[in-house]
Amino acid sequence: MTAGRTGHAAAALAGAVAGGVLMLATSGFSIEQGPRPGRAEPEPRATVDASGARTTDAYVAWSPAGLPPAAAAAARSVPGVLRVTKVRAGLEWITATRGRDGSFTRTLPKGYVIPWEVAMIRPREYAHFVPASERAAVLALRPREALLAHSSAQLRGDVTEITVRDGTVPVAGVVADDTTNGYEAIIRGRAPKSWARVDEFLLIAGPKIDRAILTRRLRRVLDPGAGLVVRARGENPFLRYGDAVLPQLLIKKEFGEFSARPRPDGFLDIDPAWRRAHIRERRVPLLGEITCHDSVFPQLRAALREIVEENLAHLIDGGDYGGCFSPRFINTNPDGRLSHHAWGIAFDVNVSENGFGTEPDLDPGIVTHLEDWGFTWGGRWLVPDGMHFEWTSFP
Repeated sequence: MTAGRTGHAAAALAGAVAGGVLMLATSGFSIEQGPRPGRAEPEPRATVDASGARTTDAYVAWSPAGLPPAAAAAARSVPGVLRVTKVRAGLEWITATRGRDGSFTRTLPKGYVIPWEVAMIRPREYAHFVPASERAAVLALRPREALLAHSSAQLRGDVTEITVRDGTVPVAGVVADDTTNGYEAIIRGRAPKSWARVDEFLLIAGPKIDRAILTRRLRRVLDPGAGLVVRARGENPFLRYGDAVLPQLLIKKEFGEFSARPRPDGFLDIDPAWRRAHIRERRVPLLGEITCHDSVFPQLRAALREIVEENLAHLIDGGDYGGCFSPRFINTNPDGRLSHHAWGIAFDVNVSENGFGTEPDLDPGIVTHLEDWGFTWGGRWLVPDGMHFEWTSFP
């Protein structure tokens, strides 16, 4: 088994543009100041060399501790930087959707909502970071309007309005997953006040940016010891916060979307019908009977079997297994994002020796075999989680 057998399934998911612009009244989201009437939006321009080849570099920068207001100015001070925009992302909750004919296309049982990961943008700045074919759609966004990612639109159907806990969001159209950077939608406006947690990141572009200089300038405005990620376009499928794992958008695409009742203890009561359709208890080598999403069992079983065949079984303690399916928020913090354990596609091993945020203690051979079979390891994350593996691709 080699690493070549894997590769992010997300890389191939740049959906086609679809849908037109639809205007509906809304409420609930605070908005940014729009352009003055009759004033044209600027046309974003890419930097090219003498041969016509694109020479613009693009980066994402984020910190688990959050970015201070001075971060954008620090990025703009770097030689070569021409464009900087701050994006704010968070978890919304869908309560209903409305179709083109005006009828509700989906209503939910009382108390159940659908998790919806979205990003709040400033169109005139954000448009510089999207494919040329989709800039007009971004620039045309009116306050509070949304553009759905193509993969999200496939789940939603032909909807014109999405109702969330804070109000309603008109759907102006559909764009590629790349345009939303893996979020389920981009919305013109500021983060709602109801969001207890906001994930902020910077998008930075310009010709021939020196990443080392960019990183140093950003570190100067962070608190001492704060973690920082500065990643270039192409290193991961999307330029987004928390980009070490796949976005919720692609997890839903591969494993299904559920509704749930969030609980104050950081867990979720997931729709029983979704659980019956997707969650199974099966036996695998080393770990015995475990409960996961049915789709991940073949590759998990194969990876663990390979570990046994390579005489590495003694390096995984079956009695120190931390579980797979666990419907909850990350770190059971109900103000945060959903753990991918909620889909049953992540699992924890050797838990007692690999506490969250501590130095990982897991044999490299174990890591290699699981990574080769399409699972990413939390021990490589900015804040390490050495016990944790989760699905990123099918073999």
